[in-house]
Amino acid sequence: MTQTPAPWGTHRMGPFTATTTVPRHTPVIDPETQVAVIVDEYGRTVELGDHGTSTSGLTPTTTSPGDGSGPGGATDADSTESYDQDQSSD
Repeated sequence: MTQTPAPWGTHRMGPFTATTTVPRHTPVIDPETQVAVIVDEYGRTVELGDHGTSTSGLTPTTTSPGDGSGPGGATDADSTESYDQDQSSD
């Protein structure tokens, strides 16, 4: 009976490092303010830190050949994305 060799990388494997339990956080809607808040497993509101705001936009650009006096020609379309990030307070 022949023995199949182990795959080449299995001799380098080891046990996983110890893990910790991550507390459970759930997003909910505050009925008074209609704003999403995060609560922990005990129903307490959790602050996740300050977050800035940002805006993003896609600006299309198109080119047409010639001065319009003649027919045909190739056209080209492209777009440019802009992104502005506000500074969040620390």
